[in-house]
Amino acid sequence: MSILIFDIPREEKTLSVRIFRALRKKAELIQFSVWKSDDLDFLMKTALEIKRNGGSARILEERFIF
Repeated sequence: MSILIFDIPREEKTLSVRIFRALRKKAELIQFSVWKSDDLDFLMKTALEIKRNGGSARILEERFIF
């Protein structure tokens, strides 16, 4: 399971809508702008699209310690 954390500039409203619609189909919302999914390739493509359009994105590996 991987986690995508991102931030999209406020001016990029169409990008924001496009990203949220795509994420709702293939990922689970944890918190606003924090989503998790088993599909790492999908999260990578989403993160690259966000970065190409002036946003920031990070992908983390979910791992339980205790």
